[in-house]
Amino acid sequence: MLSFKKFLMAQDDDISDSAALAAYNEYKQEYKRKELQRFFDAHKTEEWFRHKYHPDESAAVREAHLGDVKKRLEIFNDLKSKGCFNDLVLDLQHAREIIRLMDTLVVRLEGGSEEDVEALKHEKIEDDSLFDLGEKKSDEDNGVDKDESFLIHNHLKFYKRRRTLLHKTSSVFMRNVPPAVKISDIEAICSRSPGFLRVALSDPHPERNYSRRAWATYKRDVNIKEICWTLNQTKLNDSTELSVILNRDLTRRIRGISGVTCHQAVAQNDIRQAAKLVALMDKRLGLFCEGEPKEERDKDIFTGVDLVATSRNPLLKQHLPPHRVWNSVWEVFHFILIIQTILGISRGSASKVPLVCDESLLHALDLLILYLRMVHSIDFYGHIEYPNEDAMPNRCGMLHVRGVLPSQFGTADDGTKLVSTKFNTEFVNGFNQRLESGLMQTSFVTPDEMEKMGRKDGDKEVEAFIQANTVELSQDKWLCPLSGKKFKGPDFIRKHLTSKHEEKLREVREEAVFYNNYLADPNRPVNVEVKAAPAPAREDDRRDDRYSDDRAERGYAGGGDRSRRGYAGFGSGPPRDRGPRFTPESARPLTSYRDLDAFPID
Repeated sequence: MLSFKKFLMAQDDDISDSAALAAYNEYKQEYKRKELQRFFDAHKTEEWFRHKYHPDESAAVREAHLGDVKKRLEIFNDLKSKGCFNDLVLDLQHAREIIRLMDTLVVRLEGGSEEDVEALKHEKIEDDSLFDLGEKKSDEDNGVDKDESFLIHNHLKFYKRRRTLLHKTSSVFMRNVPPAVKISDIEAICSRSPGFLRVALSDPHPERNYSRRAWATYKRDVNIKEICWTLNQTKLNDSTELSVILNRDLTRRIRGISGVTCHQAVAQNDIRQAAKLVALMDKRLGLFCEGEPKEERDKDIFTGVDLVATSRNPLLKQHLPPHRVWNSVWEVFHFILIIQTILGISRGSASKVPLVCDESLLHALDLLILYLRMVHSIDFYGHIEYPNEDAMPNRCGMLHVRGVLPSQFGTADDGTKLVSTKFNTEFVNGFNQRLESGLMQTSFVTPDEMEKMGRKDGDKEVEAFIQANTVELSQDKWLCPLSGKKFKGPDFIRKHLTSKHEEKLREVREEAVFYNNYLADPNRPVNVEVKAAPAPAREDDRRDDRYSDDRAERGYAGGGDRSRRGYAGFGSGPPRDRGPRFTPESARPLTSYRDLDAFPID
């Protein structure tokens, strides 16, 4: 796209400033329309693009995803009715129980029976989060005597002979999959090896020519190294190498965040945000919204309707206080936080308050966090969404929980830990900001913006298609290029197209909807703007900077790339003033050291 300066060079000299700005804005809008159409035409036949925006294929993908979520919801409700969440606390101290619960979900998703779930209770869990708590690897240190360990070992040995545990898999990773490759092509190659389960593909990466990443999952008892070698010897479509490597297992599934999240004031904010996120995700997918069309649901989201108050999710109705009381309680807590922070700043030091943990409040919060993680594949404390998780090797891999209580603020006289109100306020504000700019972002494209970007009307596109296939050869002689037949008039061609080529007209209307769906996505992929290359330097400048350029590339005196990144990965400070720069024109004349009483040289 031309810069404003270059655009003005093609305009009349007497053009006014306002007219130049208006013309340049119109030029930018037209350029954007052409770029969107060009990107659409280049990618509309690729599977990933059709799954996102094609009216029929995207609806099928959403329906399949909704089926997976409903299955997860059914398992969540079943575990909740059995009391599996009653004594569970989402903190690092209960990492073992959390991992076992997540594995139970995966076994149920894989179609496991009650025997499979029961076997999990006797399985030894090895995770770095457990070792951080000082737990040993031996059974004796875990409170299991030798006789009980022998029985467990025999039980697992017998069970493994009968059936492999379903929650553990082996997998391989493919870094660069071309965008034109379909998931069925990868499945056809990967399914040749024994124990194949599924394939997952990521969204394309614009900075990598829209290549995708892929994961192929196999059963745990296969020889995954041999499968990896076999796949590397196979070319996709007889031309594309997959570059397959082994995918490592997760070593730290439970990860902790700041323990200040246990504080009552912080937990009040967290449960309020978690409830909003639950209602938002339910509304997006259509859970507990039977009979409500997608257009109405999207309208409620974009217009700012209170989704928590209108939600029919029983989890929000049974375990949260009434919505009006809820808002008033939060406003009081938020007001207290602000006042305490202001008082602390006015006194010259941050005020500290006792860290209060409300167990009932944390239990209600934990239910919402588990619901988000197990049903919607969202890690609330980590601000992470795992898209297409049911096709990944780990169907419920990681979770962030509350960490150890903070100790840097000291303790009160009675031994109660203290926490800074300023730290609380900054933590809450930062947490909310990351949520609202990430998982809870609800940006949308207005109808006016879509019109400016070139929204298409289905009837007009059909009319343009008919006109394009109506060619006058001579008087009373017309040609239809689509069929190659000749007619006496344009009306006959129109009748011919509407009767004999109705499927083609339907495709034209469908492509108009296809294109509009692409425009309606505020996060739509677009071509990456290529920046112009810098102007070449003059010969004198190149000769003058030959040493400084070499140092910047290689690092002076063996310093590597510290000149670019700073020491140990930290950003370097501002450039030092190295004094004036001298050019060949400003260099002083060479000093002669010949004898002063020597004869002059002509």
